[in-house]
Amino acid sequence: MRFDIYTTDEQGNHYDIEMQVSDPHNIAKRIRYYQTASSMEAYDKGQPYEQADDSYVIFFCNFDPFQLGQQRYVLHKHIDEIPEKIIEDGQTDILFNVPSLRHDVDPKMQAFLDMIAQRKVEATDPLVVKLKERIAVVKRNRKWRSEYMRRSVYEMDQEMREKKIREGERKIRDGKLELLEGKREIKEGQDRLKEKEQLIQEREQKLHENQQTIIKTSIVAMKALNIDETTIRKEIKEKFNLSDKEIKDYFAE
Repeated sequence: MRFDIYTTDEQGNHYDIEMQVSDPHNIAKRIRYYQTASSMEAYDKGQPYEQADDSYVIFFCNFDPFQLGQQRYVLHKHIDEIPEKIIEDGQTDILFNVPSLRHDVDPKMQAFLDMIAQRKVEATDPLVVKLKERIAVVKRNRKWRSEYMRRSVYEMDQEMREKKIREGERKIRDGKLELLEGKREIKEGQDRLKEKEQLIQEREQKLHENQQTIIKTSIVAMKALNIDETTIRKEIKEKFNLSDKEIKDYFAE
């Protein structure tokens, strides 16, 4: 992987410093990625765990990384049940909200943040003077300027890939939701169709029962008028459009 700045101090502490120009909306996972890589450098083969060097990942963000209004966010592990209890595992993540105007950091860091944000800075601060000198050297150096452009193109390409991945994931999520919604609508349609079919069957059964009652009543009434059975059969069959078997069954009862 590529670090923007990776260095160690006299005590062996490891520092990974990264610049984040645009908000990738995955800052927490990105921090974990860099911290994992940096932490691996803090362990020497065969060295006891307690002798591992401390590891710091520092992000300078051109946006508020957590949208909580702080100028600086310092992250440590803690116990959920006892939030004030910090786990001393040697890992520290620090994120600076460069556009913030809160001035919650010390003057030297504030001057550095102002320089990154291209705000007005007093030129008397030694750090500011040194940084401006180095920036002027870099701007005059064709090789470094070319490398800066190459890295900028790389970062833009990386951001585009990540954006396409996020867009693809969003489309997959939307597709799954649409599929679930379609299945739900199909299920509701099937249920409504089943209800209608049942209602039709019930109405057909009721109609059949009513017709049977009318036919039986008609046969009884016609017999009471001493109409012969042959005539009754003919009248009932034609009136109710019955088959020979159906008319036979009525008279067999």
